[in-house]
Amino acid sequence: MSQIVIFCESYDEIETALHVMTHNCDNRSITVVIPGNHDLFNFFNAVNERLFHNSINIIYFEVYSGRRAKANKINIMLHCIPDIIKERQYLRGIFNRYFAKLKGAEVYFLARYMNPVTFYFVNKSGKRNKLVYMHYARYADPVEKYTPKNIIDLVSLIILKLIYGRDIAMGKLPYTKGFAYMPDKFMEKEVDRVIDGEERNKIMKDFDLSQFKIFDVGNYSVIYFDQHLIDTGYIPDRDIFKRELNEIFNILSKYFPEKKIARKYHPHYPCDKTMIKIGDVLPDFIPAELMYNDNVKMYLSLFSCSITNVERGLAVSIADLITFRDEETRNQLKEALIQRSRSEILFPKSLEEFERILVNVKGK
Repeated sequence: MSQIVIFCESYDEIETALHVMTHNCDNRSITVVIPGNHDLFNFFNAVNERLFHNSINIIYFEVYSGRRAKANKINIMLHCIPDIIKERQYLRGIFNRYFAKLKGAEVYFLARYMNPVTFYFVNKSGKRNKLVYMHYARYADPVEKYTPKNIIDLVSLIILKLIYGRDIAMGKLPYTKGFAYMPDKFMEKEVDRVIDGEERNKIMKDFDLSQFKIFDVGNYSVIYFDQHLIDTGYIPDRDIFKRELNEIFNILSKYFPEKKIARKYHPHYPCDKTMIKIGDVLPDFIPAELMYNDNVKMYLSLFSCSITNVERGLAVSIADLITFRDEETRNQLKEALIQRSRSEILFPKSLEEFERILVNVKGK
């Protein structure tokens, strides 16, 4: 019986990972590897226990955190070389513990721009195993290779190569750049099978994600999906953001009682759950798609992909009601939502327009 190893590092990859698991668990040994995302680990543990009878081997490890991550610009270089050496030692230890004896397995990875740790283990595992790339989502991402344009990005790329392997590159999206990326050269040379987005969607056409709705998520009319936008620099002023959110939720509470409003915070990232006072807080680790139900009349967020998979109920983005870093990035993020969405997303331009949407939703 051959083994399947699935690297899953983000919530966007869950559906594809679950498909591979369910279609192979009867006759293959399955291992799911989760680098550094403890909420994701909690989710797969729950699914493994309740649906797979603990037959799935789940490997979780923390991502190395070096001193340079917390150092100021002057001291970063002082910590750089020691960090590189220590992280390579750390990764080598994990590889020797979990993957060194792996042979003849199918090793799945689900995204080309990712936590660079995944690249390290996939690259090293490819020497004695079959590498399979299966695109993680039903939509395509316009990711391209990024060539550093300044000394900071160049140094960052050199560090990536020194730690994770010389074949790693940088990628870019319309609204961000400089993240770790698996380039075309690596995919063509090292990957045995590529399942692109179109083939992935055909394979998963009849896959029923609702079979994994094993969590009690209450009975709500509105669910708000939060994001960590302050730490990423998209939101320039925390106090203004807090005031704007409270204005939105005060209007929301005019039409729905607090007990019918829920807040779901982004897994894996630290979030300030005190900024909004209205509504119940749902567990971070449960995927948004497993919270959808016919009782929910409206799903609310700024740019979360959680509202792009909504098919029943109304998806509303408050992107235009919030003070943002710049209009170009705002519009690029809105366009990304529209391109990924299964249904129409409303973008109210004012609080008055938002309230009119609520009046219509409440009347249905």
